[in-house]
Amino acid sequence: MIARYNNISLALGVPGLVIQIVGNVMRVQPEHEAIGALLLLVGSGLLIAGLAYYAVAKGRNPAWGLMGLLSILGIIVLACLKDLAPDGQPPSV
Repeated sequence: MIARYNNISLALGVPGLVIQIVGNVMRVQPEHEAIGALLLLVGSGLLIAGLAYYAVAKGRNPAWGLMGLLSILGIIVLACLKDLAPDGQPPSV
């Protein structure tokens, strides 16, 4: 795994997941529905960006970051993928 990209993925993905959770909680309350929806959108964007960096850290295409649309399930799927960059270097093409 490429440590640099893994660190970036954590810096983006963890806050993204937390913001998603806060947005979902806020959307239930009618007076905070719009703010909750905005937070959910921002959190999803951060999570997708974080998972894209995580995919690159594993030597995969950044498009795997779209698994973030599945929220926590996407994280589980990416965590189960085989690491194609075990020596910390991107795989040769």
